[in-house]
Amino acid sequence: MLRFDLNYIRSVRRAAMEARIDPPRTAGRRPPSGPARGTRRRLLLLGAGIAAGRLVLACAGPEAARWPLRDAAGEEVVLVRRLAGMGTGLEIALAGISRPAALAASERAVQALEAVEARLSTWRPDSELARLNAAPAGVPQPLSPALALDLMAARRWWEATGGAFDPSVGDLVRLWRLREGGPRPGDPPPRPPDPADRPSFADLALAGTSAIRLDPRLVLEEGGFGKGVGLDAALAALRAAGEPRALLDLGGQLAFLAGARPWRVRVADPRARDRAVVELAVAGAGSLATSGSSERGIVADGVRLSHILDPRTARPAPAFGSVTVLAASATAADCLSTGLYAMGPDGALAWWRSGAGEEARVELLLLLEIPGGLRGIATPGLRDRLRVLAGDLSLAFLDPEPPSER
Repeated sequence: MLRFDLNYIRSVRRAAMEARIDPPRTAGRRPPSGPARGTRRRLLLLGAGIAAGRLVLACAGPEAARWPLRDAAGEEVVLVRRLAGMGTGLEIALAGISRPAALAASERAVQALEAVEARLSTWRPDSELARLNAAPAGVPQPLSPALALDLMAARRWWEATGGAFDPSVGDLVRLWRLREGGPRPGDPPPRPPDPADRPSFADLALAGTSAIRLDPRLVLEEGGFGKGVGLDAALAALRAAGEPRALLDLGGQLAFLAGARPWRVRVADPRARDRAVVELAVAGAGSLATSGSSERGIVADGVRLSHILDPRTARPAPAFGSVTVLAASATAADCLSTGLYAMGPDGALAWWRSGAGEEARVELLLLLEIPGGLRGIATPGLRDRLRVLAGDLSLAFLDPEPPSER
């Protein structure tokens, strides 16, 4: 049974009032027209209880029920803040510092995320990336140093995945109506273009803080890397604020500062997101991103597809389960969860075996849908971190290979 310290909860709420936190707003997907000026934030501060020697946050609401945040060492979590950010839900859990310091640190993290959203969101016509998309082809466009770094990071993983991750899919997002939930039942299926005859990230020339759109059809989408960039910015802000132990959840992608004391997080069943099937202990600093077929899958010509586009075929990737990527940076985890899902299970495992993700300390967990259950495949670095929660999941680990043999 959870025990609640009501005096503690009241003191945290008083601290929130003293910090002049803005009143609530409704979390949810941002409309295409972008956010209103003076957007308000939602703050939820929760007390903590001890159950069976392990800290469990006393959370409310369906998302909290699906994703219980746990400190494996039993350290008091002094702040949980839940609000909307980058068109999705954001949760920040902080520990290891005082409550006033946690409030100040969380505010810095939120401001860092808001700056990334203002720069990258293509739901906002005034964002820097949206203005680049609207710029005439062939004309050099100045970039802020931050956007130049964002695009260079995305280019790195575009190259590393052989184009399986590619942010230049704006034309395909429109074709497959992904911002509307996919083709409607009864609509004729979209006719994908010849992949060789559509723009790619190669059609954006980058040189320092300047970019040129080489193809007028080129439209960049932040969906495959924007959350990662935002989480990396938030972690940098938290480090500058004293580096508390932190766990951030932005629309399902996690980022963490844990040191040697791990956080315990859960990975959902790709068939039912409200059911956790694996618990993972994460230490140090990094990010965990999952791409799967359960959230917004679509059907075309009677074939079940994911909402994740494969730029190499100009079609959504076939639905097979989920790919979870653990990496040293949130940007890497975001890009790779998208690109490796597009590769399919065999392609994703072959990519990992190639050593292409060693620098970013990439580890993988694949959950494959099979008749009557799930088959999990994990890379060796996760062997001592995973705990199976579901009886219908069988889990196996890849055999480690010396780097010289990759």
